[in-house]
Amino acid sequence: MEKRQRLFNEDLLTKSKEEREKFFNDYTVSHPKMKQVLDELVSEISKGPHNIIMVVGPSGVGKSRLFFATLYTMLKNMAVEIELDKSIIPITGIELPNPDLGKFNWKDFYYRVLSSLNEPLIDYKIDINLLKTMKNSFTASIPSTAAAMRRSIENAFLYRKTMALLIDEAQHFFNINAEKRGDSEKNQRQFNSIKSLANMSNTKIVLFGTYDLNAVINLDGQLSRRVKELHFPRYDYTIEKDKKSFQSILLTFQKLLPVHEEPDLILHAEYIYENSIGCAGILKNWLHLCLSDAIEKEEKTITYANLKKNTLQTKKLLTLANEAIIGELVFKESNADKDKLKALLGTKKDEEQVKTTKNKSTPGKRKPERDNVGLV
Repeated sequence: MEKRQRLFNEDLLTKSKEEREKFFNDYTVSHPKMKQVLDELVSEISKGPHNIIMVVGPSGVGKSRLFFATLYTMLKNMAVEIELDKSIIPITGIELPNPDLGKFNWKDFYYRVLSSLNEPLIDYKIDINLLKTMKNSFTASIPSTAAAMRRSIENAFLYRKTMALLIDEAQHFFNINAEKRGDSEKNQRQFNSIKSLANMSNTKIVLFGTYDLNAVINLDGQLSRRVKELHFPRYDYTIEKDKKSFQSILLTFQKLLPVHEEPDLILHAEYIYENSIGCAGILKNWLHLCLSDAIEKEEKTITYANLKKNTLQTKKLLTLANEAIIGELVFKESNADKDKLKALLGTKKDEEQVKTTKNKSTPGKRKPERDNVGLV
C-alpha cells in the first residue's frame, strides 16, 4: 500500500527549530466537533435572532482556535462586500483579561474594542455632556470617559457595519463564585450592559468561555433566556463515533509534525486520549512540547518516551476531566429533569393511566368512526 503523503513540504525539515515549531503551532486542524460549532456559529451570526451568543466548552478544547477560525471564515465569506466598501469591518474580536483585584474595568474593555476597530484618537474621546458643563476649558484637557468610549463604539459599529464582536475568555466579565445576592445582582448588571451594547449598536456579541460562564448565565432565568448557547465539547471515548474522530485527528497530527520520521501516534491512541482528556487544544499543546523536545535533542521522531515526558501531571488532568464532565451534564437531556419539570408545572401523568384512559370505552357507546356517505 502506498504511504500517505505528509502534510508539509519536506524542505521544512532543513529549516530552523523556530520555523518548524511555528509551522506546527500556526496550523489549525479543522476537526469534526470544531467544524460543527463553527458552522452553527457563523449561521447564528449571519441570520440568527439572538444578539448574545455564548460558546462554552472545557479548558483546552480549542475555543481560542475557534475564535480565530470564526474571524477568518466571516471575513472570507464577506470578501466581496469588503472589496466593494473598504471602510467596513464586518467582524472584530478581543481577548478579555482577568480583572485586576477582581474588579472589572469597563473603560479598559471599551478601549480594547475601539483598538480592534482601528479607531483613531481613542485617548481623546470626549463626553459631550461633561463638555457642556465645563465652559472655558480646553478640550484636550478633558480625559476620555467610559461613557464617551461607549458612544464611540456604538458609532464605530454603525459606520463600520460590524455584524459581530467576538470576546474570548468572556467568563472574566462575571464573578464566577457568585454565592451572595449582591454578587448575583452584579452579574445581572454586567450582563445587562453587554446586552445593551449589542442592542444599541445592532451588533451581535459572541462570548467564548469555559463552563463557568455557562454556570453564571444559568443561575438567572432572565439571563439564560436571552442567550443562544452553543456547546463545544471534547471527544468522548465511550462514544464510538467520537473515538474514531479522535483517532482521525491523531492521524492528521502524525502527518503534520515536521520530524524526519513520521511518528506512530495511533499506536498510543488510548494513552494519548487519557492524557489529553479528548480535548484537541490540550493535545496540540502537548505535541508542540514533544516536537520542541525532539528537535532540541536531534531525535528523528516523537516516541512514547517523549510523549510520557511532556504530558501534564495526572492531578491536573483529573481536575480538567472533572470540570469537563460536570460541565457537560448541563447540556445532557435527562428523563429525570423532564419528569421534574412536569411535576413542577402540574402536567405529569402516569403513562399507564393515560394509555388506559385512551383505550377505555363506555358500554353502549359507539366508537368514533367515519360513516360511508353517498349513494349505495
